[in-house]
Amino acid sequence: MFGTGRAGTEIVRACGYRSDLRLVVGIAVTPDKDGSDLGSVTLGEANGVPVTCDLDAALAREDVDVVLHAGLGGPQAVGALLGRCADAGKDAITVSGLVHPRTALGEEMAGALDRRATAGGSRLVGTGVNPGFVLDVLPVVCASMASRIDRLHALRVSDCRNWGAGALDDDVGLGLPPDADRRPSALSLSESLELVADALDLRLEAREEVHEALTSSVVRTHAGRTVRPGETVGFRKRAVGLRGGDLVVEIEWCSVFCLDPAEDGLEESASVTVDGDVRMRMSAGGTFFGDPYPSTAARAINAIRPLRDLPPGLFRPDQLPGASRCR
Repeated sequence: MFGTGRAGTEIVRACGYRSDLRLVVGIAVTPDKDGSDLGSVTLGEANGVPVTCDLDAALAREDVDVVLHAGLGGPQAVGALLGRCADAGKDAITVSGLVHPRTALGEEMAGALDRRATAGGSRLVGTGVNPGFVLDVLPVVCASMASRIDRLHALRVSDCRNWGAGALDDDVGLGLPPDADRRPSALSLSESLELVADALDLRLEAREEVHEALTSSVVRTHAGRTVRPGETVGFRKRAVGLRGGDLVVEIEWCSVFCLDPAEDGLEESASVTVDGDVRMRMSAGGTFFGDPYPSTAARAINAIRPLRDLPPGLFRPDQLPGASRCR
């Protein structure tokens, strides 16, 4: 188990519900957690699982079969860490992107990582940050009901008040001026777009992605965070794929801190629309709207068995056994 933040905490909690899984070691990046108890630093209750900052030592353990990665980092850093897991012959699942490795890492690095996994006899996959599933794998499943796809649209509207500090600061830019110079968001929709295109063989000819910072018109406060009028309160992202000048795939995500339908004109929702030789409309709801972390943890944990049924290599989440694919 790599990472002791909010996502890591939910993975530790979820593992406690499973009799077929056993946590044997936690891996932290902050020296003050070295030698501590994993349950204590996550759930606040000791569970007897040691924490180490020595990744190589953890990977050398014979009782480690799968590494669940819930740490922060850009695609290159996550890819490098998964490479170390592959070299040690350990399967690895990350919730930090890599749902479409070629887009996240580039052709060369993704190919090299796949070869390292094959050589090491390991399997690697990114299951995605919730709502990653809602905006990529779920549309693929829905589109499997059509033989010809003319247009696919996926939309997610979420409240980000319960996101971790790292996501609010780095990915949302919460409280910053809307034109603030900051590092690019890790929550890009380009990977979701390419996953959908590859899984459904849509053969896109052009792609566009837009990120818009949303500002607040009122003061919003939650859990010690305050956003004032004129400051960044969320984002609107849109990624589209075109073929022959026609819009084929459109994926949208809007997230707002302390979302207020009356103030923002938006409500938490998720929907997928498929038009082709058949028409399909789907909407989804549930507790994953208010707090996405438990669902993110569940996606990773539930991927363990399907992943281990695959041959060694680097995979997309829609390629896990049981995930419906159109082609």
